[in-house]
Amino acid sequence: MMKQLFICFSFLLIMLISACKKDNYKSPDAELSGNIIDITTGKNVPQQTNVGGGYLQLFQTDYPKPSAIQTALHTDGSYMHSFLFNGSYKIVPTGPFFYLDTLNVKVNGSTKIDIKVVPYLTITCALLSKTSTSITVRVNVAQPAQSTQKIARVLAVAAPFNTVDVNNYTSNRGLTNTEALDNATIVNTSYDYTISQLKPATHYYVRGGGRTINAGSYYNYSSMLEVTTNSQ
Repeated sequence: MMKQLFICFSFLLIMLISACKKDNYKSPDAELSGNIIDITTGKNVPQQTNVGGGYLQLFQTDYPKPSAIQTALHTDGSYMHSFLFNGSYKIVPTGPFFYLDTLNVKVNGSTKIDIKVVPYLTITCALLSKTSTSITVRVNVAQPAQSTQKIARVLAVAAPFNTVDVNNYTSNRGLTNTEALDNATIVNTSYDYTISQLKPATHYYVRGGGRTINAGSYYNYSSMLEVTTNSQ
């Protein structure tokens, strides 16, 4: 009986040592970062960071049957994904833009790759005025020559957090349905919005936005404005 117990114990010990050896792989310690760049202006293309925003898919091509590693784009048009293994990756970007080529890159340690795209729209947002409870902005929309998609919406949103977007905003938003207008008219029109019911002496993040009729219903956004409402 003791002999059988010794044999069983020895077998379990060998299995445990074997399992430890198999799991003794180096942890992923590489990272990939960069920016989504407008190929015409050289500037970052601002993004929506919550549900409905742009993202990258990474495929490690020197690994058999790689599955997609997905990472969201940041508000300012940058991105970063840590905990990668060093190796070869294919990058597939998705968002409010046309991307030019599928990228194949070598990731080794900390690697930076900027991705050049053509945004569906370019949005600007300028502060016109503010009170203790409201912010008024002017939104303008431009469309690159490479994009012929129908411009469907123009908007302005504000929130006390910097992930403000069409779905995440405070109190109210300015939104115009432009589907009945031709693109030339929209591009040549300034859209003024007053966002009201705000709190006095409060710091807000404000963005203009616009959406074409596109498969992902992606919005393009302006750079972020930071506005503090007046004191009462």
